[in-house]
Amino acid sequence: MANLRRPSTSCQMYRPSLTDDDDNQVNNNGKNSLSRSYTFDGIQSLKQQPRVTKPSQVSPPVADQQQQQRLGRSLLSNDNWRQETMTDVRLNSKVIDQSDQNILFGKGIDPLPHVREMLNELSNAEAFLYARQCRVVVAKLRLCWTDVNEEIKSLLKHKEYTEAAIEHIRKDLIINKESFNIRKKPKREAEPDGVDDILAAEKYHLTNIKKILELTCKNVVDHMQKLDEVRQRVTKIGKERSLVTELICQCLTSASRTFELARIEKLDNVQHRRPPITAPPRPSSAFGFRSFRSTNNNLRTGSSNSNSYNTSNKAESTLLDENGLPLIGHLLAFTPDVIQVFQDAAKLIEESREIKKQTINQIKDAFNDAKAYSLTVNQSIAQKLADIITLAQHLTISLGENMLAQNRAYRWYDLTMSAQRSNAGPLGSSYLKTSERLDRPIIRTFQRHPGNQVPEAQMNAKATRNLQQSANETDKQMKTLKIVGQRLQTNLIDKEIALNIDSYLLRRRRERSDHKWGVTKYVHV
Repeated sequence: MANLRRPSTSCQMYRPSLTDDDDNQVNNNGKNSLSRSYTFDGIQSLKQQPRVTKPSQVSPPVADQQQQQRLGRSLLSNDNWRQETMTDVRLNSKVIDQSDQNILFGKGIDPLPHVREMLNELSNAEAFLYARQCRVVVAKLRLCWTDVNEEIKSLLKHKEYTEAAIEHIRKDLIINKESFNIRKKPKREAEPDGVDDILAAEKYHLTNIKKILELTCKNVVDHMQKLDEVRQRVTKIGKERSLVTELICQCLTSASRTFELARIEKLDNVQHRRPPITAPPRPSSAFGFRSFRSTNNNLRTGSSNSNSYNTSNKAESTLLDENGLPLIGHLLAFTPDVIQVFQDAAKLIEESREIKKQTINQIKDAFNDAKAYSLTVNQSIAQKLADIITLAQHLTISLGENMLAQNRAYRWYDLTMSAQRSNAGPLGSSYLKTSERLDRPIIRTFQRHPGNQVPEAQMNAKATRNLQQSANETDKQMKTLKIVGQRLQTNLIDKEIALNIDSYLLRRRRERSDHKWGVTKYVHV
């Protein structure tokens, strides 16, 4: 478009003679004194209109001729004076034409009289559009803040779950330590057995589970701190973006819903326009924004009021490009900081969901493993109890048989001693039950003949000695049976003590397996 300039108003410009034809007036360059107007269409060219002077009173032709004669003569006046006067007249005509030309140009290029009101409307419309756009950003930031805050609350619950699981594992460790302390058995039963090995294995596995849960709890706390930092950033950016939304309605839910509808509509239009190719689809992420070159957002004063701002267009749709992606720029509603905090929040929320899944899985595994270890220990203790009961039953039977054997030995000893005493003879003549003596009358009568001797005395002496030896042997057997019986009795007592200890331990473990008891001490492992 040509650069429109106003004509110069210098008084030294060339002015044609007054007697020349106005239609044939040209300037020094051979061009018309009035140029073409580039403002209004349909005008081919503008010619200088002859100035219409106010007609004077009609004078008679004689007076006109006399005046011309008087002007034509130079005898009555000075020539210089006459020339200066005519120069001033010509200069006045020229200035008048230039003024008319300036007015004509002004009608085409000068601002309208109501330019101030029009600029006010344009500025207000631009400010209102930007405020509505920022309101959409504030609504998105508020939703992002809500999502991050809900994620923090969810992580806080998982942290409580993890701490509860750690507390249960600590209680299991306390039960394990108490199990070691309770199994203080007699010396005969103090030798380490399979239950002690299983208790040691349970302590080892519970310690590893506790360390894993503590590390998980630390990761949850660290991620909560990261989410809190992002939440503070969202709050700060939201306050900064909301500085220009004080004079409009703060209906953030409606603004966000309208923005999403506009985005979905543009995405549908893009899908309809897209040809059917095998290109990978664009990820439909709420934070999948791409940046582009920032455009100037100045006032468009060169356009008409109807073309500069259309009130029917939604401000939410102006935040999106033709592909349905937000427009990003340092001077736009969506700044790079806003997009970055959206991306960071989305990333941390995804990581938080993974951490929560891992935490729940680890808690479940910890409970299952701890329950399995406790069940294994309880089954081992129960098996140990069954073995103790079986051995105690065998000991009881053996002890009973030992007592019967001792009684039989006692009876046999008494019989042997009675027979030995009987064979040894009477202790005195007053003993009425004494059998006949060796020198009884029949034997003395038999021995009157020489050589008539009977071996009764020798055989009685030998029988007496044999009976005494049998009694001594029986006495030794009785002592042995007594010693063995005492050992059986002691062993049975130890078995009963071990049975009571393991029974109390099993009962104690089953009572405290529900973990519904307060921790009175901390187990350092």
